[in-house]
Amino acid sequence: MTDASSIAPEATAASKPQAQRRARLRLFARFRRSEDGATAVEFAMISAPFFALLLAIVETALMFWTSQVLEEAVSETSRRLLTGEALTRYTGNAATNTQAFKNDVCASAPGLVDCSKLVIDVRSYSSFANAKNGTDGTNPISAGGLNTTGFGYTAPQPQQIVVVRAVLEYPLYFTSWSTSLVNIGSGRRGIVASTTFRTEPFNAPAT
Repeated sequence: MTDASSIAPEATAASKPQAQRRARLRLFARFRRSEDGATAVEFAMISAPFFALLLAIVETALMFWTSQVLEEAVSETSRRLLTGEALTRYTGNAATNTQAFKNDVCASAPGLVDCSKLVIDVRSYSSFANAKNGTDGTNPISAGGLNTTGFGYTAPQPQQIVVVRAVLEYPLYFTSWSTSLVNIGSGRRGIVASTTFRTEPFNAPAT
């Protein structure tokens, strides 16, 4: 007769691997049925494109805001040209006057306009037709690049047609892939603010 005490340990040892396999299968089944953490996984999948889109929207809005602020700054500063005040305010040579006028534009647009990347052009014409031809012929943004060669400051005289342009090289980071925003090379947009007017019949100071 077989002693039961001699076979019980062997049967118990043989059943342990089976019990472990069954436990693993039950754990795997519970894992498949469980939905805990699904929201976190889904958010992780969409968070990258979501934040990329959000940053692109913010950058685009900031770019348009900068453009509007620059337009207002150019318009405000150009009033000195309109009234003749510029002839007593900017009394240096062409380079000095260009820098002084640019500084005044930047002072009217603090925090948004990078003055180191701003180029100013002030030109006078005898008629609006000449002003249009001159502006078209010196377009700073052409052929996918930025060209401000010849830009500078010419002191306007009474009753002249004046065209003032401010060109800002604006960097793009989150929208650098957009061909509709990038217009002067990789990751850059040229923002042009301009105004055209006829100066008042002021009395020019004696030279």
